[in-house]
Amino acid sequence: MFAPFDRPVPPMNVRQAGTVLLLALWAFTASAAERALYTVVDGNARVLRKTTWYRLEAGTPVENGDVIDAGEHEQVQLELPHGGALCLTGPALAYLAELPGAGAKPGASTEVTLLRGWFKAASTPKSPPLALGLQAAGLRLADGIVVVHSDPARTEFFVEAGRVRLVTPAPRGKETVRDASEGEYWHRSGDRVFEADDRPSTAFVAAMPRALRDALPSLASRFDGPPPTLAAGREITFAEAGPWLAGATRPAFTRRLAPRLADREFRAAAAAAPRIPEWDRNLHPERYRQNDAADAAASRAAATPAPNR
Repeated sequence: MFAPFDRPVPPMNVRQAGTVLLLALWAFTASAAERALYTVVDGNARVLRKTTWYRLEAGTPVENGDVIDAGEHEQVQLELPHGGALCLTGPALAYLAELPGAGAKPGASTEVTLLRGWFKAASTPKSPPLALGLQAAGLRLADGIVVVHSDPARTEFFVEAGRVRLVTPAPRGKETVRDASEGEYWHRSGDRVFEADDRPSTAFVAAMPRALRDALPSLASRFDGPPPTLAAGREITFAEAGPWLAGATRPAFTRRLAPRLADREFRAAAAAAPRIPEWDRNLHPERYRQNDAADAAASRAAATPAPNR
């Protein structure tokens, strides 16, 4: 006689199997609705996760910390909970620092840094506001649409709808805040002060990618199956990491990329580059040996009990 745990499990019938499948699909769909999702990937765009590059595919959930690298004429669109959307057209390089989900706390914002490329953002009253970092400037958008172009030589943006807050640094650590209204075109070359016009320039309109001229499509509902498995590529090089190891993104990336110092080529390139304070002790221990020895001697002296008199 078999014990209860030795009894064979009866096979699942078709109805039960269908119920399990529907529940699994419902769970994934509900989860996808609460997270940002890449809905357009045109070309061979890639995403950096931790220290590894992956080939990006439509239907992939967005992860906080994603770095998007889109080549010439390549397009990447991601859609946010509650209807917001972001679109990049290459050559573009962007860091998605924080993308709050549907259950985000009040006051949370979508934080993106754009180093170069064309960028369009559409924000709704229900989606978290956008904080977009640019070359020595920042944009704040809530319930509106903005088209941005940025490269090392020039930064320009057009407020298609709503209102955008432009934040630029000022002497003594202060910031200058200015409001850009619907229909205005703002631009600057190099480190000059931003100027505003009541319409975009002919050059700006001519250069704008076609995908950014129309409303961004809503495609997230089409992705109701399991997400794709991304093909892993190589590890990030120091040359690729360089832009992120400067400016406001440096603290996050020195922590994130520290494991790459175990790689001989990456470490050699980092040691030869201008000083990175967070890595300096690791890369140049000889600079700290004398101080470390003095600190150790002081610690031993403090721990040694005084002789009895």
